[in-house]
Amino acid sequence: MDFERFKKINDERMNYREMEDASVVSSYRNLGCGDGYRLYLKVEGDKVVDASYTTTGCGFGLVSLAMATQWITGKTIEQAGSIQASDIEGMFEFPDRRKNYPESAVEAVQKAVADFKNGTGIRPEDRVSRTTALEALARDGHLRGAKLNQIILEGENLEGVDASGADFSNAFLQNVNFRGANLSGARFRGAFLNNANLEGANLSGADLRWAKLTGARLEGVQVQGATYDIGTRVDANRIHLFKEMVQAGKDAYVEKEAGVG
Repeated sequence: MDFERFKKINDERMNYREMEDASVVSSYRNLGCGDGYRLYLKVEGDKVVDASYTTTGCGFGLVSLAMATQWITGKTIEQAGSIQASDIEGMFEFPDRRKNYPESAVEAVQKAVADFKNGTGIRPEDRVSRTTALEALARDGHLRGAKLNQIILEGENLEGVDASGADFSNAFLQNVNFRGANLSGARFRGAFLNNANLEGANLSGADLRWAKLTGARLEGVQVQGATYDIGTRVDANRIHLFKEMVQAGKDAYVEKEAGVG
């Protein structure tokens, strides 16, 4: 593998960006590792004139999506939908143990094409941007009850914010500073909170079903009455938090398995 090129693509985050004027915004979840992808396609006539992505995944996921969006740009929507893993690997050679990443990128692109054709994907009225959310916070001084599902706030400083009752479902919140924040009753179902700082935050009564909190700083966090299910992830040394939470769903983990991953 070309490690120098791998590092350059990751450092520059090639094609990694939200697209305000996208024709379709499509969400994809890699069930193998739980990472979230979001594909943005701008289509004019029958041609993909621009393509970008965001991801919560690792460097291999980023490179595979970078190559995939590069490959489909300039092609017709039909050609984009016919992308194969071999097309991605023709642009970057992946190690044998990482060839599942091009395959996942292909599935994400094909889903985005299907969403474009079917008029599905994330609806325009549900595309809440970082800018919009931060403007609302500056104006109102809080995010209580805000509709922030699907939002991308990666790395944002929201220390002490009052976002009680807010809807963060399926949001990209990795590395966000929520230290001391009031997140009681907030909806985080399917959200990515990897490596977020939740020290002293109030998550009582929050919906944490299928939320990913691996690497999160959880010292002093309040989770009384919060709900979790089989998809909720925390680090192994934080399993004790589930004793203060409420299981939801018939497939909830037993205690010794809960949330590890």
